[in-house]
Amino acid sequence: MPATPILKKQAPAASSACKRVVFNTSQTIHSIILKFRESGDSSHFSSLFNDLSTSGSKSELLLWLSQMTECVPLLDRQADKIVLQFLKIPWYKSKELAAAAKSFVITLVTAHNYYTYSVLKQLFTSLIPDVNEDDESLLVKAGLLTEEKEVCQQLILTSIVAIHNHVPMCRDTLLVLARKCMPYFRRHVHQHAVYTFNLLQLANQLPRLRMALLEIVITNMVTIDVHIPRSELATLDEDDDDDSSEEEDVFDMEVDEPKEKEGKVASESSCAMNHKDGNTLDVLMAIMLQYVHDVCHGFNEPRKPTVLSENSADVKSTPQIRDSKQLCQAGSVSLSGNDNSLTVGCECGGREHDLAALKLLFTDLKEVFSSIILRTFASCHVQFLVFYLLALRPGLATIFLEFLRVKQFENPNCSRDVRQNAMAYIGSLLARGKFIPFSHVHSCLEVICIWCNTYLDNQEMMRATNYEDFLLHSPFYYACQTVFYVFTFRYREYTKDSKRLALARSLNLERLVMSQLNPLRICAPPVVSNFAAVTRRFQLAYCYTIMENNKRFGIPAASVDEHRCAGNTTLNMLFPFDPYLLQRSKIYIEDHYREFDGLPEDVVKSQETTMDTDAQDIIVTPKSFDFSYGSSPGYRKWQGGFLPSDHLVEGVFPL
Repeated sequence: MPATPILKKQAPAASSACKRVVFNTSQTIHSIILKFRESGDSSHFSSLFNDLSTSGSKSELLLWLSQMTECVPLLDRQADKIVLQFLKIPWYKSKELAAAAKSFVITLVTAHNYYTYSVLKQLFTSLIPDVNEDDESLLVKAGLLTEEKEVCQQLILTSIVAIHNHVPMCRDTLLVLARKCMPYFRRHVHQHAVYTFNLLQLANQLPRLRMALLEIVITNMVTIDVHIPRSELATLDEDDDDDSSEEEDVFDMEVDEPKEKEGKVASESSCAMNHKDGNTLDVLMAIMLQYVHDVCHGFNEPRKPTVLSENSADVKSTPQIRDSKQLCQAGSVSLSGNDNSLTVGCECGGREHDLAALKLLFTDLKEVFSSIILRTFASCHVQFLVFYLLALRPGLATIFLEFLRVKQFENPNCSRDVRQNAMAYIGSLLARGKFIPFSHVHSCLEVICIWCNTYLDNQEMMRATNYEDFLLHSPFYYACQTVFYVFTFRYREYTKDSKRLALARSLNLERLVMSQLNPLRICAPPVVSNFAAVTRRFQLAYCYTIMENNKRFGIPAASVDEHRCAGNTTLNMLFPFDPYLLQRSKIYIEDHYREFDGLPEDVVKSQETTMDTDAQDIIVTPKSFDFSYGSSPGYRKWQGGFLPSDHLVEGVFPL
């Protein structure tokens, strides 16, 4: 019989990695709540919840949610720390957990509505993804998530909607938190894109809150927009063009195999702008423009723009199919049969538009525009949301122009800044929109000129002596500058034939020029200079004598403060629809956008030979003037010289 060894071999101890915490929920939850209500000591459940968050299995988490739902009557204000700590556990990992978490939070806020704020705050915070700042792929494909993360985001949104439906009084709280949880405008573009897209989905599920949610989204975009100097984006665009031309000249070599692969990588990296805030605004504009297109075409759910995942140059050629039918492409255009320079909407021609949804969206965007965009100084790109909506349905342009003229400009209760902005939007839209036919342009200019002539008649009847007073007559000068700008921009249509030229003479431009209010002295010098050149060429008005007198009798004003010095008071050069400088979202705008054709060739040649080109002579009109003024004060590049900032209005738009 074999001897039994004295020392038996011990079984190896289980590794720490194989250890697992087992939670006895039936005895723990009820006792934890009662102990905390009695003592107020959170130490006995903090570590337990942390272990549950990191190592709890799916079945255990479901059991905890079930038991916590049963104990909701005990979770009053005395147990608030337990609730807040419990909400921090990541519940949105699977559909089963999300459904159980949804049941718990609805039961909680229904029984104790003072937890609504905390629950909604945790849900909105969960909509912002964590990002790796070193991951450059997120700059190109911002807003794109994996399928698992997409499901989690949808479950969070479903919980928010369910809370709103069960607790209708939480509407204001929901909107406050949606605004408060918006990422800081300097945060990563991926966080902005994901959160903005989630708010658009929430607006689709809660239609009554859509206007308020759009206001939150657009306010954030405007904040980013005004912090991006237009000059930086313009310089960046010029540098990119110069670099690309140099690379084509220097590295124009034939490469066989690697060429296709390298070209693909280069195209993907070129999608993201080098300007951080500019790239953020570019992505947000692409998301919003795609949203406008989808709502107008009756999509029930907002879609992410393909421009964020593909090369922007190939987006229009990529067909989108739904129910075996090719869809109308975002950014597409349909040309008029009689005039190829006139657009009549997207490629579907309005046949696929959901008119009811389109009208509601137009109403919401118009209200947001009136309350935010119209009252914002130096916004350069966000207003193109309205521009694109009008391009999709050109018939709405007349309604929008009438709204700006009657409700904003001619309303004496509006501030001077709002009235100037309204008239600037009218002029810029008439000049830049390819979807606005000449007949509408002439009708608008005719109405504005009638208003100006009526204003002059009233001044003559009152025998006013306070002429050339900018603060007193500022609406008149705003209207005159719009007339000068639009007429010069679209002069080729006015001088196409004798009938069109007769329409130009019917505007009675000469009376505006010769009036004692002297708009040529107050309006922006580049606008006046180009208007004088065009009207002289077609013998519609003679401005140069008045312009010379204005230069001769101009009296410089006193110093405004120790940093600025104002010269002759002139209008600020504000034209909201100046050229669009964002790279990826530009594809939605460019086909509906009109570029300046330039001045008549004989006028340009005459100016080159007869006009003085000194930098201080503001009358000079550069040959390549493109009517891109911008809106920021300071020195402006001027055909080899500069336009001094002392020709801008001081105090009209305080910075």
